[in-house]
Amino acid sequence: MAPKTKDKILTASLRLFNENGYDAVTTARISEEVGISEGNLWYHFRTKRDLVSAHQLALFVLIDRRLAIPSSPETVLESYAQFNRMVFEEVWTYQYLYRDQAEYGRASPELEDRVHRIYEMTTDMLIRFFRHMIEAQHLDMPEDELAPLADNTWMVIRYWPSFLRETRRVVRLDKAALNAGIRHHFALFETHLTKAARQYFEKNAYV
Repeated sequence: MAPKTKDKILTASLRLFNENGYDAVTTARISEEVGISEGNLWYHFRTKRDLVSAHQLALFVLIDRRLAIPSSPETVLESYAQFNRMVFEEVWTYQYLYRDQAEYGRASPELEDRVHRIYEMTTDMLIRFFRHMIEAQHLDMPEDELAPLADNTWMVIRYWPSFLRETRRVVRLDKAALNAGIRHHFALFETHLTKAARQYFEKNAYV
């Protein structure tokens, strides 16, 4: 079955926003890409901001899957590698949402509240991963350093696209840029990992 017009608009706008930046893409450009009139686009999405909200809701689906990853001391290396791949795939798929917030603005109060909860849940999840790594003797780090480590890890992941755009004028991420973000986040704690854990992540944690 052929994609519906609404789905075509979402797919085209996501690609254009990712490749060019939110501000650089007009509704006329999106309409041209889809092969419809602007009036047809406005029928489905009145503004570009409505497209952002739709993309955010689709991103939340991926985030919910990532937040559902189980972990235990016995499985933590596998679980953390899976988490790492999934969270950076989120950044890859919806890179403009992570990169261009200064352009598209804040979400609705309802979505803002959900984003805040996601940040809290992600930080808690990272702390749990690090605790399990300590219990399994993969990581040597004091308990009181885990919360700051989780915050720093999340900051590197969350703001990596913005950092590249602001410091290196990189708008569209490629896989090399994505893996560089993974490398930077491991640099926060890899000296505290055992050699076996470092080797495991080197082999399994990159996209």
